[in-house]
Amino acid sequence: MTNLKQALSLGFTGSLAIFIASYFSLPPWVLFIAWVSYHLFGTKLKTAFTILIQQFFGILIGMFIQYTGIWFSTFIGEFGFPLAVFIAMIGIFYISKMNRLNTVPAYFLGLIIWFSSAFEITLPSLFILIISLVVGYAIASLDTFLHQKLAAKK
Repeated sequence: MTNLKQALSLGFTGSLAIFIASYFSLPPWVLFIAWVSYHLFGTKLKTAFTILIQQFFGILIGMFIQYTGIWFSTFIGEFGFPLAVFIAMIGIFYISKMNRLNTVPAYFLGLIIWFSSAFEITLPSLFILIISLVVGYAIASLDTFLHQKLAAKK
């Protein structure tokens, strides 16, 4: 019976994620990337917050790449974007050497989120992606909480 309750809980939280995404016009795939990140990198609040911050930086780095890639392209043509990526990757390497900001895949997930969104570089675009990530982490946390409570009621 516990498995059924946990399955129903997962169905509920997944449905909740889609409802929230639809209601607030958030990209649902970002919520699910956050959900996966929560489970891949650790389900502790401190760890989740650290990964969220790194994903936020990854989104900002993606915006930087997009902006500088366009700018460089006006001078060096098709090599503009590769140069922007080259510079950004050097930055990620050095940032990842800092304590607590050392999870390189989190930066790349932020880059994936930014480039997959196909958004223009605007503050509202950044806001939508950050809210989507936060909601995704919150729903993943809720799901973990429900699973633990249901498992304890054997």
